[in-house]
Amino acid sequence: MRNKQFEAYRTIVEDGKETILAFENEKIKIQCKSNFPMIYCGFVSPSGKRFSFTELSVHDGQCVHEIKAKKSDNGEWKCHIGSKAARLESIKKIQVRVVNQLAAVHPNVSTEIGKSATLSCATTAGYVPLSYCRFEPPSGKSFSIDSSVTAENPILKKYYYPNNRSLDRGDCCVTIHKVKPEDLGLWTCGAGLGDGNEHIDTILLDVDGMYTMSTASTTAVSFGVIIIAVTLSLLGYLAWKKRVLLGAAPQPEIVEMEEVQPPRQIPSVVVQSPSSAGGAESPLMSSTHSD
Repeated sequence: MRNKQFEAYRTIVEDGKETILAFENEKIKIQCKSNFPMIYCGFVSPSGKRFSFTELSVHDGQCVHEIKAKKSDNGEWKCHIGSKAARLESIKKIQVRVVNQLAAVHPNVSTEIGKSATLSCATTAGYVPLSYCRFEPPSGKSFSIDSSVTAENPILKKYYYPNNRSLDRGDCCVTIHKVKPEDLGLWTCGAGLGDGNEHIDTILLDVDGMYTMSTASTTAVSFGVIIIAVTLSLLGYLAWKKRVLLGAAPQPEIVEMEEVQPPRQIPSVVVQSPSSAGGAESPLMSSTHSD
């Protein structure tokens, strides 16, 4: 049965980042600590709700906010610390993750090609030992891993178990030596807790700024295409407008030429006078009268 004390949940600090892994409806403490006396301490939840504290514990350099974890508490909490020594506030960020029995410590990990990256999953019910730990990469073969796999004898010459973790403490982790493009994508970690089930979570590994640059490039290209299209449309409209105002030059009409027939030749009639030499009389003159 899950321990109902505050210490039952798990707090993990990696690279200066604090993450609290807890079940839903579990009571947890979100804490801010300072090496100098505080005059106030305030928390801002992921939803933007604010909580302020000025009691005696604040003056001792400790500020604690107790909550019953809900899905709305999942995300980044900010702790604002005010001191007498400085007017500028100190801000601490704490990730709260409401999860199942096994969870990715950081569900999104950014790295650089050629550099090493560590992917970590952990039990949330305190330090529960794991019977096994395995990973499914975005491409390639799945593999199991434990503390016997070191940097000197890595799996596939690239995967090894970090030396500061332990399956006995509930850590399912892998370090990728010199990340390559085929390592980018969604990883799945799986572990056995001795209950006959495999518990899993996922981790997205990407290159820092890769998707931002890709989106920016796509946006720039799209914006350029839109500008060109608008410019061409405007020029076409102006040309049409100018033609309407000035009047389009009339197109010469095509006139079909009819074939001109030559005038008909009218035969000429030639009347010849009677020959004075006593030639034959004209038929019109052949009738004579007798006395």
